[in-house]
Amino acid sequence: MDPKRQTQPASLDTSPAGPAGHVPILRPNIARVPHDMTLERYLSKKGGLLVNMNRANRKPTDPNPAGYFHATSSSTMNNYGCDAWLNVWDPVVDTPSSPGDDHSISQTWLQNYQTPHVQSIEAGLTVDHSLNGDAANHLFTYYTASGYASDGNNIGGYNRLDGGWVQYNATIFHGIRINGSSTQGAQSQLEIGIKFQLYQDNWWFGFNNNESGPWTWLGYYPASLFSNGLGNLAQWVSFGGEVYTAMANPCATTDQMGSDRQAAEGFRRAAFQRLLHVQTDTAGTLGNFNGVAEVDAAVSTCTSDPYTITTFMNSGSSWDSYQFYGGPTA
Repeated sequence: MDPKRQTQPASLDTSPAGPAGHVPILRPNIARVPHDMTLERYLSKKGGLLVNMNRANRKPTDPNPAGYFHATSSSTMNNYGCDAWLNVWDPVVDTPSSPGDDHSISQTWLQNYQTPHVQSIEAGLTVDHSLNGDAANHLFTYYTASGYASDGNNIGGYNRLDGGWVQYNATIFHGIRINGSSTQGAQSQLEIGIKFQLYQDNWWFGFNNNESGPWTWLGYYPASLFSNGLGNLAQWVSFGGEVYTAMANPCATTDQMGSDRQAAEGFRRAAFQRLLHVQTDTAGTLGNFNGVAEVDAAVSTCTSDPYTITTFMNSGSSWDSYQFYGGPTA
């Protein structure tokens, strides 16, 4: 452990085991869905179209990702997975109050552009009242095989709300709540590890709360969902933060990303992601991530982006490649 940047693993809010052969599933609160909106639209996630505006297959007909802010780093490279340790905070969303499904996420994206539309798998920590039913961080996964055009069975969606995901672990599931949060200025900061790996034609997802221990595998997305494309490899990888607001004027949001502090405030203040690695072959070889930082605003009319990111790629320290990110508080 780095004595100057101490961390401690977060625990999961595991429930008592259910009947043999069953696993718990977190269900959204459909009572929160506005009367003029479908559940599919309410729980959709289109921000992945905004994180790489220079992708090869971008089209004018892509779904509109307005409302999303990102502070990320990314790299265009063929890869077969990635992993990272994510700092846990308790960002406040829906400020000022918006009419929809605001969220704040710390995550990774893996995308492929070989097909006519984007294919993506995503995972991390999300604060999302509608999806999770509370204001706590929850582990999540999301996938799209349709360029974020729609969600549905074997097309895309969060966690196990739509068909596609194959559950493996009997007690740990995506949607599970993360216990606790980091504290401003505290000597040690809370974190959790996440990992994607393409193994035997399936995209496996795992978590870790022991840096020197093995990964716990939750389950996988079958490569067959992606009809080539991600079924073979990912072509782009990114790590960072995402905020979504449903406000008519997204520029007016004060939804928090990470700790609510700007990247320049560094350890014990800003949120971090560390030990950023990319799997470079099918044998499981990992290399340091070497991404380029960028931010994007929810709509072009925003005069500035309230969220920032500072990267330290191939740092040579015990944190390997890492980054601080967050906002909007200056």
